[in-house]
Amino acid sequence: MQDFVYVKNDFLIPLEDDIKVLEKPNEDEFLISNDKNQKAQIYAPEINFYLKNSKDSILKKSKNVSKLYEARLIAYDLGFDLEQVKEVGKNIILVDIKEEISDFLKSKDFKVLSFKNDEIISIFGSIGELCAIVKKDNEEIELDFDILLFNKNLEQVRQDFIRQSGCFNIESFKDNEELFEFLKQKTPKYHYKTYITYDFNICQYHQRRSEHCAKCAEICPTTAILKDDEKRELEFSQIDCLGCGGCISICPSGSLDYAPMPRNSFFEIASLYKGHKIVIIPKKMPLENLELNLKEDILPLMIEGEKWLSNMHFLTLLQNSGANLVFYTDFISKGSNEAINLLNTVFERKFNKKAIFVAKDKKELENALEQLEFIEGLSFELHSNFLTSRELFAKRLEHLIADDDLGKVESGEWLRYGQVLVNPDTCTLCLSCVGACNVGALIADSKENALKFNPSLCTTCGYCEVSCAEKDTLKLVRSGIELNKDYFKYHTLAKDELFACIECGKEFATKKAVEKIANIMKSKFNGDENKIKTLYCCAECKAKVMIKTMMI
Repeated sequence: MQDFVYVKNDFLIPLEDDIKVLEKPNEDEFLISNDKNQKAQIYAPEINFYLKNSKDSILKKSKNVSKLYEARLIAYDLGFDLEQVKEVGKNIILVDIKEEISDFLKSKDFKVLSFKNDEIISIFGSIGELCAIVKKDNEEIELDFDILLFNKNLEQVRQDFIRQSGCFNIESFKDNEELFEFLKQKTPKYHYKTYITYDFNICQYHQRRSEHCAKCAEICPTTAILKDDEKRELEFSQIDCLGCGGCISICPSGSLDYAPMPRNSFFEIASLYKGHKIVIIPKKMPLENLELNLKEDILPLMIEGEKWLSNMHFLTLLQNSGANLVFYTDFISKGSNEAINLLNTVFERKFNKKAIFVAKDKKELENALEQLEFIEGLSFELHSNFLTSRELFAKRLEHLIADDDLGKVESGEWLRYGQVLVNPDTCTLCLSCVGACNVGALIADSKENALKFNPSLCTTCGYCEVSCAEKDTLKLVRSGIELNKDYFKYHTLAKDELFACIECGKEFATKKAVEKIANIMKSKFNGDENKIKTLYCCAECKAKVMIKTMMI
């Protein structure tokens, strides 16, 4: 199967040799096509959109069309959005739906049961494996079924109907035949994709003694992400996932990633846009009939969902392109909105310009496109699959701020920054807080015998605070992000000298730690000098002292 095909239209230009040109759609299968009528796995409407509207020269158009194909190929090759299939039967429950629809579905070999809304106590499971607790004749009955159809105005829809896969509102169907065609797409095989990947190692919820995050489960509009509060583990149901990506943009540590365009894929695609002004366009936004004035060097970037873009994603595109950008979407997620507000604040203070223009319709898009410009001093390249998203954003923002002091930006509801404050007089450097921090904001410096903290990496989860062994010693303050170069450096919170064993001289702990244990234990040893002596010995000498005492 050849990768690229271009079906001729009014916008034909000379194309590179790896793009097959057809006079009209045929039966051959390709990977990526500019024509939705051509047999291809991926339809790329941005190609015709760019050619129709761009003011680039013919040579630039030819090169840029190849980049648009290449971007789609990278997303396909490096994406983790695997196609999955599930067997789904024809057992249907109808809720508040007319009898004639029930009779119609029965005539199409569906097994149908009808109930009123108040007869449904609860539902759970996923499409093909749904279960309902229904009340019939004052008796509660448990029913297994495959699909639920309901007929309610959106304002009145029950949340459990909205959140479960396999529950569909029939109001959008114009007639029974359209409903039947829809159900044929869901049975007997239901196709869905993997949209979320997860790294529990940096998750701020996973297996912690107390709850400090699970923001993803809180914001998920379906049952795709649930939390098990007993185990402190997240449970993912890919079949219930809508692929919106809202959980990714609010994940503080970057433990969640978007499978259709994971980080390594995103970085490669972003590098293609160097020297271009970017218009981000979610797949759902219609492009076929959109006519605009795309000035030179403006290039569209198509993405699968609209909610997953985080501060790291936006700043990467801004610095790779060297220009501000437009996000053409009719919806902004909570995480993306806070990221846009933060970056716009930084850019206004640094460059007196806006970073990201949001356009929800053609008029706003036209206005935003007129304001795109390359910004001197913005370009910066940094890609790493070994750094977390938080680290990448910190390094990029540090480079952007340089030697300026741009003040402070308060934390939002989802994008949080702060400070860890430590009382150096009571801190024993037990390093419980370092063990609690899984994003590298708190570290132990063995060369200086010091506890150090980098606020730009801190997600303000607060697990270090509850893990501190000393009373009134460590406090987390959610104070916002400070836009100066010192904020991105590790600085010392507490330090101490090492204590040398009084027997062999080997250093084995900090002085404060030894003195703390000794002060606690001395009174329990009732003046026994040998036992007290062991408090100031390393593990090996402690045993030797005790053995000598026993032999006397």
